[in-house]
Amino acid sequence: MNGTHLMPEKAQFFTTSARPGNFGDHIDFTATIDNWFDENRIYNEHETDIRRTQIYLLNAVVYGGLLNFARLYAIGFIGRLNGWTRYDRNTYMEVDISGLPPGEVLQVVWNGTPVFVRRLTAQEVHQENHEYPTETILDKAGQVVLSPAGNTQVLVCSAVCTHLGCIPIPYLGTYNGWVCICHGSVYDKFGRVRQGPALQNLPYINNSIYENGTLLCIEALKFPREPSVAYWS
Repeated sequence: MNGTHLMPEKAQFFTTSARPGNFGDHIDFTATIDNWFDENRIYNEHETDIRRTQIYLLNAVVYGGLLNFARLYAIGFIGRLNGWTRYDRNTYMEVDISGLPPGEVLQVVWNGTPVFVRRLTAQEVHQENHEYPTETILDKAGQVVLSPAGNTQVLVCSAVCTHLGCIPIPYLGTYNGWVCICHGSVYDKFGRVRQGPALQNLPYINNSIYENGTLLCIEALKFPREPSVAYWS
Protein backbone atom coordinates (compact mmCIF):
# COMPACT_ATOMS: atom_id res chain seq x y z
CA MET A 1 0.00 0.00 0.00
CA ASN A 2 1.33 3.40 -0.95
CA GLY A 3 -0.87 6.12 0.27
CA THR A 4 -4.35 5.65 -0.86
CA HIS A 5 -3.42 3.68 -3.98
CA LEU A 6 -3.14 -0.05 -3.97
CA MET A 7 -0.08 -1.21 -5.90
CA PRO A 8 -0.17 -4.74 -7.22
CA GLU A 9 2.60 -6.94 -6.04
CA LYS A 10 3.22 -8.31 -9.62
CA ALA A 11 3.27 -6.45 -12.89
CA GLN A 12 0.28 -7.10 -15.06
CA PHE A 13 0.31 -7.24 -18.87
CA PHE A 14 -2.75 -6.94 -21.01
CA THR A 15 -3.13 -9.04 -24.15
CA THR A 16 -3.86 -7.11 -27.33
CA SER A 17 -3.64 -7.84 -31.05
CA ALA A 18 -0.18 -6.31 -31.01
CA ARG A 19 0.90 -8.28 -27.97
CA PRO A 20 0.05 -11.98 -28.23
CA GLY A 21 -0.51 -14.01 -25.14
CA ASN A 22 2.77 -15.93 -25.64
CA PHE A 23 4.75 -12.77 -26.02
CA GLY A 24 8.14 -13.21 -24.54
CA ASP A 25 8.15 -17.01 -24.82
CA HIS A 26 11.41 -18.49 -26.07
CA ILE A 27 11.52 -19.18 -29.84
CA ASP A 28 14.32 -21.29 -31.25
CA PHE A 29 14.94 -19.32 -34.42
CA THR A 30 18.13 -21.29 -35.19
CA ALA A 31 16.32 -24.65 -35.27
CA THR A 32 13.50 -23.22 -37.39
CA ILE A 33 15.89 -21.76 -39.95
CA ASP A 34 17.93 -24.97 -40.09
CA ASN A 35 14.78 -27.00 -40.72
CA TRP A 36 13.75 -24.66 -43.53
CA PHE A 37 17.12 -24.94 -45.21
CA ASP A 38 17.15 -28.72 -44.83
CA GLU A 39 13.73 -29.10 -46.43
CA ASN A 40 14.56 -26.82 -49.34
CA ARG A 41 17.99 -28.39 -49.80
CA ILE A 42 16.44 -31.85 -50.11
CA TYR A 43 13.85 -30.52 -52.55
CA ASN A 44 16.43 -28.67 -54.60
CA GLU A 45 18.76 -31.68 -54.74
CA HIS A 46 15.89 -33.89 -55.89
CA GLU A 47 14.92 -31.40 -58.59
CA THR A 48 18.55 -31.08 -59.67
CA ASP A 49 18.86 -34.86 -59.98
CA ILE A 50 15.76 -34.96 -62.17
CA ARG A 51 17.06 -32.21 -64.41
CA ARG A 52 20.48 -33.87 -64.61
CA THR A 53 18.86 -37.16 -65.63
CA GLN A 54 16.83 -35.40 -68.31
CA ILE A 55 19.95 -33.74 -69.67
CA TYR A 56 21.78 -37.07 -69.75
CA LEU A 57 18.90 -38.71 -71.62
CA LEU A 58 18.71 -35.86 -74.10
CA ASN A 59 22.44 -36.03 -74.72
CA ALA A 60 22.23 -39.79 -75.18
CA VAL A 61 19.47 -39.41 -77.78
CA VAL A 62 21.24 -36.64 -79.67
CA TYR A 63 24.72 -38.17 -79.67
CA GLY A 64 23.31 -41.64 -80.31
CA GLY A 65 21.49 -40.35 -83.37
CA LEU A 66 24.61 -38.61 -84.62
CA LEU A 67 26.72 -41.74 -84.13
CA ASN A 68 24.12 -43.89 -85.88
CA PHE A 69 23.99 -41.45 -88.80
CA ALA A 70 27.78 -41.49 -89.02
CA ARG A 71 27.79 -45.29 -88.95
CA LEU A 72 25.21 -45.53 -91.74
CA TYR A 73 27.08 -42.96 -93.79
CA ALA A 74 30.35 -44.87 -93.34
CA ILE A 75 28.70 -48.17 -94.29
CA GLY A 76 27.19 -46.59 -97.40
CA PHE A 77 30.45 -44.98 -98.40
CA ILE A 78 32.44 -48.18 -97.89
CA GLY A 79 29.75 -50.10 -99.76
CA ARG A 80 30.11 -47.79 -102.74
CA LEU A 81 33.85 -48.27 -102.68
CA ASN A 82 33.40 -52.04 -102.59
CA GLY A 83 30.89 -51.75 -105.42
CA TRP A 84 33.71 -50.70 -107.70
CA THR A 85 35.45 -54.02 -106.94
CA ARG A 86 32.37 -56.15 -106.57
CA TYR A 87 34.13 -59.43 -107.15
CA ASP A 88 37.11 -61.14 -105.65
CA ARG A 89 39.68 -60.72 -108.40
CA ASN A 90 41.82 -63.54 -107.05
CA THR A 91 39.16 -66.01 -108.23
CA TYR A 92 38.62 -64.51 -111.67
CA MET A 93 38.64 -66.93 -114.59
CA GLU A 94 37.75 -66.57 -118.26
CA VAL A 95 36.43 -69.48 -120.30
CA ASP A 96 35.93 -69.45 -124.06
CA ILE A 97 32.54 -71.04 -124.71
CA SER A 98 32.26 -70.03 -128.33
CA GLY A 99 32.67 -73.66 -129.34
CA LEU A 100 30.13 -74.98 -126.82
CA PRO A 101 27.02 -75.98 -128.79
CA PRO A 102 23.53 -75.83 -127.28
CA GLY A 103 22.69 -78.79 -125.07
CA GLU A 104 26.34 -79.66 -124.42
CA VAL A 105 28.25 -79.64 -121.14
CA LEU A 106 31.74 -78.33 -120.55
CA GLN A 107 33.67 -79.21 -117.38
CA VAL A 108 36.37 -76.82 -116.13
CA VAL A 109 38.33 -76.41 -112.91
CA TRP A 110 37.84 -73.06 -111.20
CA ASN A 111 39.49 -72.09 -107.95
CA GLY A 112 40.32 -75.73 -107.31
CA THR A 113 36.72 -76.84 -107.79
CA PRO A 114 35.28 -78.72 -110.81
CA VAL A 115 32.53 -76.74 -112.50
CA PHE A 116 29.87 -77.66 -115.06
CA VAL A 117 29.04 -75.20 -117.86
CA ARG A 118 25.91 -76.12 -119.78
CA ARG A 119 24.42 -74.20 -122.68
CA LEU A 120 20.63 -74.52 -122.85
CA THR A 121 18.31 -73.62 -125.68
CA ALA A 122 15.01 -71.81 -125.20
CA GLN A 123 13.22 -75.10 -125.83
CA GLU A 124 15.19 -76.85 -123.09
CA VAL A 125 14.46 -74.04 -120.65
CA HIS A 126 10.76 -74.22 -121.46
CA GLN A 127 10.78 -78.01 -121.13
CA GLU A 128 12.49 -77.93 -117.75
CA ASN A 129 10.09 -75.32 -116.40
CA HIS A 130 6.80 -76.61 -117.78
CA GLU A 131 6.94 -80.20 -118.96
CA TYR A 132 8.76 -81.99 -116.17
CA PRO A 133 6.83 -82.48 -112.92
CA THR A 134 7.82 -80.25 -110.04
CA GLU A 135 6.78 -82.85 -107.47
CA THR A 136 10.03 -84.74 -107.99
CA ILE A 137 12.21 -81.73 -107.13
CA LEU A 138 13.68 -82.52 -103.71
CA ASP A 139 15.26 -79.12 -103.05
CA LYS A 140 12.32 -76.84 -103.71
CA ALA A 141 13.96 -73.92 -101.91
CA GLY A 142 17.02 -74.05 -104.15
CA GLN A 143 17.49 -71.30 -106.70
CA VAL A 144 18.26 -71.87 -110.37
CA VAL A 145 20.22 -69.07 -112.00
CA LEU A 146 20.84 -68.93 -115.75
CA SER A 147 23.00 -66.39 -117.55
CA PRO A 148 21.78 -65.07 -120.92
CA ALA A 149 24.17 -65.83 -123.78
CA GLY A 150 22.72 -64.61 -127.04
CA ASN A 151 19.67 -66.70 -127.87
CA THR A 152 20.65 -69.36 -125.32
CA GLN A 153 21.00 -69.66 -121.56
CA VAL A 154 24.11 -70.84 -119.73
CA LEU A 155 24.06 -72.74 -116.46
CA VAL A 156 27.23 -72.67 -114.36
CA CYS A 157 27.12 -74.91 -111.32
CA SER A 158 29.36 -77.00 -109.12
CA ALA A 159 30.37 -80.39 -110.47
CA VAL A 160 30.44 -81.92 -107.00
CA CYS A 161 27.53 -84.08 -105.90
CA THR A 162 25.86 -82.65 -102.81
CA HIS A 163 25.64 -86.10 -101.25
CA LEU A 164 29.22 -87.23 -100.65
CA GLY A 165 31.28 -85.25 -103.14
CA CYS A 166 31.46 -87.46 -106.24
CA ILE A 167 31.38 -85.96 -109.75
CA PRO A 168 28.09 -86.71 -111.56
CA ILE A 169 28.09 -87.89 -115.16
CA PRO A 170 26.19 -85.71 -117.70
CA TYR A 171 23.61 -86.79 -120.30
CA LEU A 172 22.25 -89.60 -118.13
CA GLY A 173 19.01 -90.32 -116.33
CA THR A 174 15.38 -89.61 -117.06
CA TYR A 175 15.96 -85.87 -117.28
CA ASN A 176 19.13 -86.10 -119.43
CA GLY A 177 20.92 -84.07 -116.79
CA TRP A 178 23.46 -85.67 -114.45
CA VAL A 179 23.62 -88.92 -112.55
CA CYS A 180 26.01 -89.63 -109.71
CA ILE A 181 27.26 -93.16 -110.32
CA CYS A 182 28.52 -93.43 -106.73
CA HIS A 183 25.11 -93.56 -105.04
CA GLY A 184 22.56 -92.88 -107.77
CA SER A 185 21.54 -89.25 -107.22
CA VAL A 186 19.79 -87.80 -110.27
CA TYR A 187 19.91 -84.13 -111.37
CA ASP A 188 18.05 -82.46 -114.21
CA LYS A 189 19.52 -80.01 -116.75
CA PHE A 190 19.15 -77.17 -114.25
CA GLY A 191 21.19 -79.05 -111.67
CA ARG A 192 18.10 -79.64 -109.51
CA VAL A 193 18.14 -82.89 -107.59
CA ARG A 194 15.28 -85.17 -108.63
CA GLN A 195 16.27 -88.37 -106.89
CA GLY A 196 18.32 -88.98 -103.74
CA PRO A 197 20.19 -89.74 -101.66
CA ALA A 198 21.34 -86.17 -102.39
CA LEU A 199 18.91 -83.58 -101.04
CA GLN A 200 20.35 -80.32 -102.41
CA ASN A 201 20.77 -78.93 -105.90
CA LEU A 202 24.17 -78.47 -107.50
CA PRO A 203 25.38 -75.10 -106.15
CA TYR A 204 25.24 -72.14 -108.50
CA ILE A 205 28.57 -70.53 -109.44
CA ASN A 206 28.53 -66.79 -110.06
CA ASN A 207 29.36 -65.83 -113.64
CA SER A 208 28.94 -63.24 -116.35
CA ILE A 209 28.69 -63.66 -120.11
CA TYR A 210 30.37 -61.29 -122.58
CA GLU A 211 31.20 -61.08 -126.26
CA ASN A 212 27.71 -62.08 -127.39
CA GLY A 213 27.70 -65.29 -125.42
CA THR A 214 31.20 -66.49 -126.28
CA LEU A 215 33.19 -65.45 -123.19
CA LEU A 216 32.33 -66.80 -119.75
CA CYS A 217 33.79 -65.00 -116.74
CA ILE A 218 33.63 -66.78 -113.38
CA GLU A 219 34.27 -64.88 -110.18
CA ALA A 220 33.46 -65.32 -106.51
CA LEU A 221 30.94 -62.77 -105.31
CA LYS A 222 31.72 -60.49 -102.42
CA PHE A 223 28.03 -59.66 -102.18
CA PRO A 224 25.71 -62.67 -102.53
CA ARG A 225 22.75 -60.55 -103.71
CA GLU A 226 24.19 -59.92 -107.15
CA PRO A 227 21.32 -59.56 -109.66
CA SER A 228 21.03 -62.14 -112.39
CA VAL A 229 18.40 -64.02 -114.37
CA ALA A 230 16.68 -66.43 -112.01
CA TYR A 231 14.26 -69.23 -112.78
CA TRP A 232 12.32 -70.71 -109.92
CA SER A 233 11.03 -74.23 -109.96
